[in-house]
Amino acid sequence: MLNEKKKEPRMITGVLLLTIAGIAEKILGVILKIPLNGYLGSDGMGYFNSAYNIFSTFYTISITGLPIATSIMISKSRAKGKKLEVSHIFNVSLTLFIVVGIIGSSIMFFGAKTIANIIDKNNNSYYCIQAIAPILLIICISSAIRGFYQGHQNMMPSAVSELLDAFGKCFLGIFFGGYAIKHGYSVEVAAAAAIAGITIGHILGMGFLIITKFVLKPDYSYLNVEIDDKPSASYQTILKRMLVIAVPITLSSLALGLTATIDTFTIMNVLNADNAMGLYGDYTTLAVTLYRLPHAFIVPISSSLTPALSAAVSAQNKQRTKVTIFSSIKIASIISIPCSIGMGVLAGPIISLLFGRNTPSETIERTAPLLSILSVAIFLMAMLTITSSILQSYNKQNKPVISMTCGTIVKLILNLVLISSFGIIGAPIATICGYFVMALINFIYVLKYTDVSTRIIRAFIKPLISTIISLPFTVISFILTIKATSQNVATIISILITIVVYLFALFITKSFTKDDIMMLPKGEKIYNKLVKMKLMK
Repeated sequence: MLNEKKKEPRMITGVLLLTIAGIAEKILGVILKIPLNGYLGSDGMGYFNSAYNIFSTFYTISITGLPIATSIMISKSRAKGKKLEVSHIFNVSLTLFIVVGIIGSSIMFFGAKTIANIIDKNNNSYYCIQAIAPILLIICISSAIRGFYQGHQNMMPSAVSELLDAFGKCFLGIFFGGYAIKHGYSVEVAAAAAIAGITIGHILGMGFLIITKFVLKPDYSYLNVEIDDKPSASYQTILKRMLVIAVPITLSSLALGLTATIDTFTIMNVLNADNAMGLYGDYTTLAVTLYRLPHAFIVPISSSLTPALSAAVSAQNKQRTKVTIFSSIKIASIISIPCSIGMGVLAGPIISLLFGRNTPSETIERTAPLLSILSVAIFLMAMLTITSSILQSYNKQNKPVISMTCGTIVKLILNLVLISSFGIIGAPIATICGYFVMALINFIYVLKYTDVSTRIIRAFIKPLISTIISLPFTVISFILTIKATSQNVATIISILITIVVYLFALFITKSFTKDDIMMLPKGEKIYNKLVKMKLMK
């Protein structure tokens, strides 16, 4: 019992730390782009985002499958007391990460002109692509160490390094970009300078992890097993096991990065407009940045879902698997549905609130409809993330790869057709269709391979009803307050009122159950407080 008590807080604290770090990273990412948008303008942000979106695809490869595979393998070996095998797994993963990092960085650095020419015939993205190339190697080294500590259920190094990354790239990116503009450099060079600041920020995070690896030793003290210093698997066997786990997870996680990359390579080549780079810069900075923000709240649910559901599946506890799947989908719906609808309704005011000081009003008016359309993808992306985690828990890692491939093909085809016919508004429509295909196929697989029934649709009903109840309060409060104050103040007030009404509506419709609350970090304490407040029985 002592060991279980000691282990439980570590897991809960880890989820909380990663949640805080993830949310902070998203918020700081928005903060980074607000002043940069003012410094660089639409074209400069186009160069910045084109390089960053290509990097995001390589970044996804670096931080998804391999770290997860490393943490899973280390966790299993550690639980058996195979200390030397843990060391061997880390050595294999670090070597593999470095190889992947060197290849990825080399492709981006030495192929920068070719890539830039595909994106923009003027090659103005060249400097940005070269400036961001070294980050891939930095992140790969960081990810190997993060996987090592996560395998030991110690999330502190990962969370702290992510925060250092986020703060470093935010403030250094702003400083370097602003410095370049103030000293008369062109916008493409200033955009590259901002990315150079981001690169240095990631070096800070990597440095912390390297120091931590030398100083902080793994804890085996509370394992009820004999520590065995003899390896039970060769390096070749470890590598094969790692790739078998990592490749499907990596491929199924590429949806977000590939969607952005498709936009990068198609919008400016298909869009028949002289200001194509500026339109792309506005779309990716103002609309895409904001629609991705709520995803920071979904990722921790997905991260905590996989081990909980895997344990239930391994124990063949059908009731627990049903409850866990239903609750995770419902919690994701509770977060994503109001974000989707609310951001769609208040798209213009939200963009104005965050970017209005540095953005012309005509740019906001032009971009607001794009965000309104794109906001639908918030819900679809949340469902895609949760269902992918469910399938991975059932050892069906290959199934999300199929759904991702189908959705990506739909996205690419529709981008080419819709953008050429209707302009940049075709990009968010294509994104919605692509994510819809991915999420739909994933749900079909979930119904086929898990113990849940078609009644899973009930997970969406009460959050949707609660959102509909709160929606009139959003509109009415905004209309009334904007007459007495500024638009930004009216936006803040209407959002706060909506949140309060929505939470009350959730409890009125009895959307939460005890099982839902218990899935959250510190779930038992939250549940007890809600009972004392007579919001739950």
